[in-house]
Formats: sequence, C-alpha cells, structure tokens
Amino acid sequence: MNRNRTRFEIKRPVKIFFFLVSLFSLAGIIAFYALLTPLPSEAEPLIFYATPKRDDLKLTLLRAIRKAQHSIWICSYGISDKEVLAMLKKKAAAGVRVDLVYHHSINRQLHRQERANFHCHPKKNKGLMHEKLLITDDTLLFFGSTNLTSSSLLMHDNCLLGLYAPGLASSLKYERLSHYQQRLNKQQLDLFILPQGGGQALKKLLETLDQAKHRVSIALFTLTHPALVDKLIALHQRGIQIQLFLDQYTARAASKKAVAKLRAAQIPVSISQGLALFHHKWALVDSDTLILGSANWTRKAFKKNNELLLFLTPLSKAHARSFSRAIKTFKLETTLARISHKTPGNLGSSVSPNIPKDSPG
Repeated sequence: MNRNRTRFEIKRPVKIFFFLVSLFSLAGIIAFYALLTPLPSEAEPLIFYATPKRDDLKLTLLRAIRKAQHSIWICSYGISDKEVLAMLKKKAAAGVRVDLVYHHSINRQLHRQERANFHCHPKKNKGLMHEKLLITDDTLLFFGSTNLTSSSLLMHDNCLLGLYAPGLASSLKYERLSHYQQRLNKQQLDLFILPQGGGQALKKLLETLDQAKHRVSIALFTLTHPALVDKLIALHQRGIQIQLFLDQYTARAASKKAVAKLRAAQIPVSISQGLALFHHKWALVDSDTLILGSANWTRKAFKKNNELLLFLTPLSKAHARSFSRAIKTFKLETTLARISHKTPGNLGSSVSPNIPKDSPG
C-alpha cells in the first residue's frame, strides 16, 4: 500500500512537470509563429491567409497592428476581441491614430472607451456595416471574411487577403470610390465598394463566371441571389464543372431554396461540418481568376450592405496552389463527415441552424 502510494506521489509531480513543459512549449511555438508570420511587402505584395491552410488569422492581424507606426483604420461588423482591443489601445497610447468603423448595433459600449488617438465611428444605414478591412500606415491592407471578434478569429473558417498597395490603401481610407483598378505586379486588380458599386460588381461577377472554360470553385457562407444561382446552373449546362461549398447553418436556412434548385439541376453542393461557421466568401475561376471579399452572394450584399468585393487575375501558380489546397481540405472534411454520419452532406441533419449573434455572415 505504501509502495503504491509512493509511486503515485512520484508520478504526480512528473506529470505536472511535463504538462507545464508542454504548455510553455506551445506558448513558445505560438510566439515563434507570430514572429515568422509574413506580412505583405513590396517584394511580396499579395499574401493569402486562410484557416484551411492552418494560418492563425488573429496572430497575423495582431502582428500587422503591432507594426503600425502612424495610423490604423478598421472597418468591421464587430470589434470585440479583447486582445485586439488591448493592442489597439496600446498603439493609441503610443501616439498611433486608431479609427474604428463598425455596425452601430454591435459593441454599443465601445464608444465609451474613446480616448486620445482612439476614435470610434458606429455606422448606421439601411444595411450592415459588413466590411472586414484593416489598413495600417496607409500602406498595408487586409480584407476578407474575418470579423474582429474572438469567435470569428479563433473558431470559424475564414480567409484574408493581405496587400501591400500604398495607393489603394490610402484611397480606400480617404476617397471611397465605387470602383478601383490597379496593376499589382503582373496582376489586374478590380475592387468594388458596395453598395454604391453594387450594380457594377454584380455585372462583373456574372461576366467573370461566364468566362469560365473548365471549372468554377466556390466557398460561401450564404448563397441566395437568384441571378447567381441561375448563372451557376447555366454554366453547368454548358459543361463547366461547379464545385460549391456552403455553410451548414445557412444551407438549412437562408440558402435552402438555392441548394434545392442547384441540386435539382444535378449540381453537387457540399455542406460544411462541425460547429464552426464556414464563413468564406470567395470563388476561383479556372484556377486563374480570384473573386474574394466580405460579400455573401445575396441581394442585400449588393444593394444595401457596406461590402468589399475584389477580382484578381491572373493568379500566380503559388496562389492558385493555395486555393487548390483549401478546396482539397473542404472536400476531405465533407467526405469524412458523410462517412461518419455526423454532419451528412444532405439537408436532413439535426444540426441547429442558430448562428452566433456576433457573426451575421
């Protein structure tokens, strides 16, 4: 009895020791990753970050904020992550001007935290302030599907595009035109600001999809726009392969009719698995043209919401490979889900369609 007790007393401190070593090792790895996370630069002006690639979006944005020397401009539906807010306040205290633009009904108390160099701009209009945009020093910009909330940064499936584009960054902050065009190395960039550029953006989206010769791969949170659903069916009917990945919650709610119509046209629709939101908003046409932004493919996104929608062509081979890897990850996850019967690829799942309040999509 005493011998067993002695063994237990010896093993317990050893287990605690190894637990603490593992914990500090993990913290060290995270810190090391934060130091190595590349940010866009003049040498590498475009970087794609995404959770399917195992990129840490929160550490990426924190590093960009930490490196800011003069100004930080943020537009987001929600800004509530404690570490992000703490870093923003720290930069403001160091003399960096911080401007936060966000949807008026979210973070209602945020304006009470205003102080020197820390400015809040709650936005109220017909639609949502749905942009997800970070600009630092009028030089770097990051945008995509990620809100600055803890759930969006740490739990949900999201993506970001980082750009080193001083002219575009400055213009987005001060001018707010409906449409921007710019050459980025050998790539043509078209960026639309919605809703004022919504009509142009929708036309450009339909035309870009129509130019597909082989395949269109799409990852979306919500798909309800009738013109876009019909366009996908028309593409399928002329022999274009459609790969469509949708969030499981909206697939059983807002996107349900679109899913039914697409499946009736023999277009396969893959539904996400797990509890996290599948919050992506991008499409890849023939591995050559990228469409990415904050906008879901809905009427409201193009007519009412404050959104960003980017078209980039031609994609470099490295960027095309990044999106191909993401698509392979989506395929693997949905296949494993069907095999395990946890989240089937049909609409008969019992998963609750309730969406977290801090992320309307």
